[in-house]
Amino acid sequence: MGYLRGFTHGAIAGAILALLYAPESGVNTRRRVSRLLGQAESMMAANSGATAASTAIPPRRTAGGTESRARRPQGG
Repeated sequence: MGYLRGFTHGAIAGAILALLYAPESGVNTRRRVSRLLGQAESMMAANSGATAASTAIPPRRTAGGTESRARRPQGG
């Protein structure tokens, strides 16, 4: 039980540090992750003989989604 707790705490601490030291903004990181996941889905679909569109995975939001329309406050 102690091992699982330590693993969980380590994963949470690692995620927080990764977010703090991320080299790109959140928008760029989300786009990159989305693109990489799309490539992985295509590769998996090609290996299984099915097309990526025929899977039951819903389409992802694109860069034109509601998140990209949100504006940051202009402060000085």
